[in-house]
Amino acid sequence: AKERTTRSFSANGVFNFTSLLLSSEDNMLYIGAREILFALNLSDISAAKLQRNLTWKTPERKRDECSFKGKDLQQRDCFNYIKILLKMNSTHLYICGTYAFSPMCAYIRTADFSFVKSDAGEIVTEDGRSRCPFNPDYKSTAIMAGELYAGTVSNFQGNEPIIYKSLSQGTALKTENSLNWLQPAFVGSAYIQESLPKGNLVGDDDKIYFFFSEAGKEFDFFDNTVVSRIARVCKGGERVLQKKWTTFLKAQLLCSLPDDGFPFNIIQDMFVLTPSPGDWKSTLFYGVFTSQYKGASGSSAVCSFTMDQVEKAFNGRYREVNRETQQWYTYNHPVPEPRPGACITNATKGLGISSSLHMPDKVLNFVKDHFLMDSVIRSQPLLLKRNVRYTQIVVHGVQTAKKVYNVLFIGTDGRLHKAINIKNKMHIIEEIVIFRDSKPVHQIELDTKKGRLYVSSLSELVEVPLANCTNYQSCGECILSRDPYCVWNKGQCVDIRRAPASAQQQDVDEANTTGTSSCQAIIIPANTFKVLPCKLRSNLAERKWQFSEGTGHFHYPSPEGGLVVVAQAGRQETYECWSVEEGFMELLANYCVRGEARQESTTLTGRSRAPPLSQEEVIFLPGETLSPQINTKTYWNELIVVCALLGFSVVVFSLFVIYRNRDHMKSMLKEGECPNMQQKKPRIVGKPVENLPLNGSTVTTSASDHKGYQTLNDNYLCSTPPHECSSPDNTKSFSESEKRPLNLKESHVEISPSCPRPRVRLGSEIKDSIV
Repeated sequence: AKERTTRSFSANGVFNFTSLLLSSEDNMLYIGAREILFALNLSDISAAKLQRNLTWKTPERKRDECSFKGKDLQQRDCFNYIKILLKMNSTHLYICGTYAFSPMCAYIRTADFSFVKSDAGEIVTEDGRSRCPFNPDYKSTAIMAGELYAGTVSNFQGNEPIIYKSLSQGTALKTENSLNWLQPAFVGSAYIQESLPKGNLVGDDDKIYFFFSEAGKEFDFFDNTVVSRIARVCKGGERVLQKKWTTFLKAQLLCSLPDDGFPFNIIQDMFVLTPSPGDWKSTLFYGVFTSQYKGASGSSAVCSFTMDQVEKAFNGRYREVNRETQQWYTYNHPVPEPRPGACITNATKGLGISSSLHMPDKVLNFVKDHFLMDSVIRSQPLLLKRNVRYTQIVVHGVQTAKKVYNVLFIGTDGRLHKAINIKNKMHIIEEIVIFRDSKPVHQIELDTKKGRLYVSSLSELVEVPLANCTNYQSCGECILSRDPYCVWNKGQCVDIRRAPASAQQQDVDEANTTGTSSCQAIIIPANTFKVLPCKLRSNLAERKWQFSEGTGHFHYPSPEGGLVVVAQAGRQETYECWSVEEGFMELLANYCVRGEARQESTTLTGRSRAPPLSQEEVIFLPGETLSPQINTKTYWNELIVVCALLGFSVVVFSLFVIYRNRDHMKSMLKEGECPNMQQKKPRIVGKPVENLPLNGSTVTTSASDHKGYQTLNDNYLCSTPPHECSSPDNTKSFSESEKRPLNLKESHVEISPSCPRPRVRLGSEIKDSIV
């Protein structure tokens, strides 16, 4: 399969990509980093000639002030990190940076990608406090909706969180710090035009939503309990005299397991999917959550919430806090009219209240202490991954011939998961390796027009196509992938946007692959084998072979996952390889194997009319003889070599054994000389041999005092013939050599029936014993 085509961008010495902005109108992608900005042409983000950059360095004076405040001058703190990068209008960008812990904002012309400067040639800047954080590590969010709505901190210490509205003709608004409305770590914001369609009966106002996590003050009986929140303000909700929000409300988002209610309570990112501005009631909120608890500290969950759930929570009961005990309770008393925290609607206008400036004081005072909603917006995980930490998420609604499917792209450590919810069950279509060194995904931008994703880490940006249809080689693979972007058309898997609707073959819900594959005929000689390959295309699938009952035992699996089959003469068998994944089956291969009987040769050369067969495909069953007319591999040479080596080993081993036991073999040879050379007459059977001395006592271990006799060295008994016993020549005088002591331990005495006197061997002669 072809590899997914990607492009990337990185800059030498730049390691802090802090903000991204996709501008389809300009066909540009803007990147904010540390003291530098980049403008990349979407035609090719990796083309250097199409790239522009703009430097925005911190003056030395500001850096010295930063160092004087106790921050790191050289390493990371006292620089300008671009934290806000927004499209202000069709001609200008609005940017804000930390500016060495002194936040500053400026304007950029998109035409030539340059700063807006004063007549004196200096960059036109604005105070960035309450818009941009002081610390580059602080999580903040900002959105442009006619005015700038920012969620950040407003002081150097970072302990005054704020939701701030500015850049408007009216007065800037912010949340009330003294009431502890917020203690957040912002992850995102969204602008939803709930006033549409124009002329509707409700006449509601547009709203800005913020998503963050904070310590749950209502759970004081738990230590440091973190909760996820959704907060909203009305775009027109203001009270000029107090410069405070009058419509600020927040509610808890809870993503928990259905069985035991285990919470994933820390929100990491939120993507708001609105089908169209006028269809805002169908808005879905997709969030990535992790848990603060050790049992799931390395796991992540994806939950979704509907607009109906959000509206129900904000229209429900309030909570109030006891100022003395700081305990939160459900407020069960009557609520003043018009409803506190609500936007101006047609019903409110009917009461003579056309703006929040005309709200009664009891309503304004009530919302100061009742900004937390009692209802919890609950959801169960759509996707739960253990030992995976999700960081970012974007969702794209893909229109197919049947319906719209929401495809999730979720970033993790160096990878991107592409998933879809099918019948309330998540299916990961593919896992894409984005960064080879497993750098965490920092931001994701979705270009629906071009069908691309722009995924960034802190030092690299990668462009990834949404669809990877060329990866599927067959119709079955294309359908079983359940990828809404891919359809089977004219013998190939193609992007759904490039194929006519009338010729599309796709089944995302059922993944029905019936009739997508035909039988592949394979003919081989009988009693030979063939390996049928079956390669899985998915890491989540399992291989399953199916075959007819007539195959018997003529098959076995190969280590690579294929099937080794033995052809039988005159028979054809069918073998199917299926991919089984989460209850879905796909036919990967279908083979029809037929065995042809081998023909006997009628010529002296032994040639056969059968087609040649590769040596790797031939094997003979037990009891069969090798036919000369088939070009098969034999092992005669190997057999001869093995036999020669075996014989040589046996010879060497025998010689070694003989050499090792040479002394013992010599004694064995001497043992055989006595009976062969000296025994003249066989011993009379039945007469026992006397092994004791003549006196009948046992021979002691000490040497005898008797002297004058030479002992026998070989310790063997030899019988003397009867005629030698009475020979007069046997009587001889003893020589000096015969007078040496006799060792009874080594001498043996025998009584022969024909010679009553014991005989002993002295040297080479046999003498009568005088004992």
